[in-house]
Amino acid sequence: MKPILFLALFLISFAGISQSTREIIKDFDGDRIRDTVYIDSDLDKLFCVLSINDFKKTASQEIRSLNFGNTLVETPNGFEFWNDYGRSGFINEFKYDSKTRKMQLVKIKRTDYDIDRNKYGPEVRYGSGKTSINLVTNKYVGDFYVVRDEKLKKLPTIYSELVFPTTYLESFSDMIYFEYEKMCLELYEMAKKETP
Repeated sequence: MKPILFLALFLISFAGISQSTREIIKDFDGDRIRDTVYIDSDLDKLFCVLSINDFKKTASQEIRSLNFGNTLVETPNGFEFWNDYGRSGFINEFKYDSKTRKMQLVKIKRTDYDIDRNKYGPEVRYGSGKTSINLVTNKYVGDFYVVRDEKLKKLPTIYSELVFPTTYLESFSDMIYFEYEKMCLELYEMAKKETP
């Protein structure tokens, strides 16, 4: 086999293996009829089609930071949209709201990757900072590591309350998690100053 042909076949097979889930088909709205959510990388949007709304297609706002590795993950009550940006990863959890008959953003999780895991070990292997906010209860939890005098130090867990406007799939864009990231960093900087 010629080297160029072998390389082309390898790249095609690798792309197939690494391709993430782009579509979930399941009953989100509880009427025992399957619904659909999918990522459209050409339009940089999430789309949802619910049977309870006569299969009308709804779309998110533009997700400008839509990365190649974005994916959808099924949850018992909805789905998660995973998207990494730079040195941060975001998981956005949606759940069906029976009052509005829409998919509501109920949780955001964020992971920082700004401390070298090869240098500082397994504690930061899966991220040096992990935060989450429950958008229904407004409860925020943040766990961060910091490097001081070339040593890794765990900061005390941060508990706070952050309020965001109610967000449905139709009003969702990556702007919400960039705003969330900004708040996370402010709390992180405050915790660094308060911890010797």
